[in-house]
Amino acid sequence: MTDNIRGMRTRRWAIGVLALAAPLGILATFGPWHSDGGDSAASAAVGRAAPELSGQIARQTGGTFALSGERGHAVLLSFLNTQAGASAAGEPSRAQIVFLKSMNTQNHPHGLRTVIVDSATVAGLRVPSDDALINFTFDWALDPSIAVVGDANGSAERAYGITRLPTTLVIDKHGIVRHRWNGFALAAQLDFAIRPLVGRALVGSGPAH
Repeated sequence: MTDNIRGMRTRRWAIGVLALAAPLGILATFGPWHSDGGDSAASAAVGRAAPELSGQIARQTGGTFALSGERGHAVLLSFLNTQAGASAAGEPSRAQIVFLKSMNTQNHPHGLRTVIVDSATVAGLRVPSDDALINFTFDWALDPSIAVVGDANGSAERAYGITRLPTTLVIDKHGIVRHRWNGFALAAQLDFAIRPLVGRALVGSGPAH
């Protein structure tokens, strides 16, 4: 009987280790899960008002985006390398786009606004042309509700203190930065951060207030 109990405990411990190993493997590949301050620009740190951001939207029909125009809506804002090639194994910007699309699909009907800012200079690349950014939206089949904005002069990158790609922020309806990831953000992290801001209950909890 004692040996059976010990065996059960050993198996439970092994299962726990394996469950922990998976996210740690992702962490080793993409870097720190969550960074809410420290190396982020003071003006774009968690708890502060997000700096203004504006620019031409990469869309054949044109249009402009202004963060100040999104007051009243939660905003998912991600700085990444839109020109990352598919051959780049484990390229975090490409992996992040998949999660951004998912978050937008789930939460746009509840008021979320999703914005992607090309950060070519941080990636050490040439600034993509307007046509290249438009092609990016088609290549990824991005919903028109996702605004893709260029940053030709790097002003947005400087204002937000972007030194690593991707860098993703969740901003509340009052324009305050609530979460910031200097590096790859997992879908579960994004979901947990966004749900309360758009009035969706967290999994396993009651209605959000």
